[in-house]
Amino acid sequence: MKKLILILNLILVCAFVSQTCYSQIEVVLGIAKTSIIGGESWQDPIGFQVGAIVPVININDRIAFRAEANFSMQGAKWEEYSYSGTTTLLYINAPLVLRYLTESGFFGEAGLQPGILISAKDKYEDGSSESYMEHMNAFDLSLPVGIGYQFKNNIGVGFRVILGITDITKDEDYSDRNMVYALRGTYRFGPKK
Repeated sequence: MKKLILILNLILVCAFVSQTCYSQIEVVLGIAKTSIIGGESWQDPIGFQVGAIVPVININDRIAFRAEANFSMQGAKWEEYSYSGTTTLLYINAPLVLRYLTESGFFGEAGLQPGILISAKDKYEDGSSESYMEHMNAFDLSLPVGIGYQFKNNIGVGFRVILGITDITKDEDYSDRNMVYALRGTYRFGPKK
């Protein structure tokens, strides 16, 4: 909980430091193919992302440091012996991304994404479910890398790969990490560019 409060405070401080953030808030909505990579036999389900982005520092007309807060449904399907099910993980993520925007509208971005796990559930093939939180680490750190296109009418589309670099489980026998491929749409409130 302390880490969540720290991340939310960091986002608020960044928002107040930025002079242009209020005129350029972007909402983001995305669909994601998520997985857990590591020692288990994980399979890929579909998840989603929803959140907001603010520019923290515009270095120049092309390069900006941006902060994001998003709610992300991640996880994976699994099979073990004669059982199968789905592990659903809900995160609050706070990507901090450096973005380069070309004059034609194409962009590339990369950064660091801390995340806090707020829910973890196992759902079994018979329809029953149970909390999986006690088996999971609360903090996740990932590397987001993306490309996309920003239209003149404040709409943007992008594709982001998010590779987890920390172990998300408390299992000492395996090192499991998040892996997310996200197709994202954005809408910027404020003046058109």
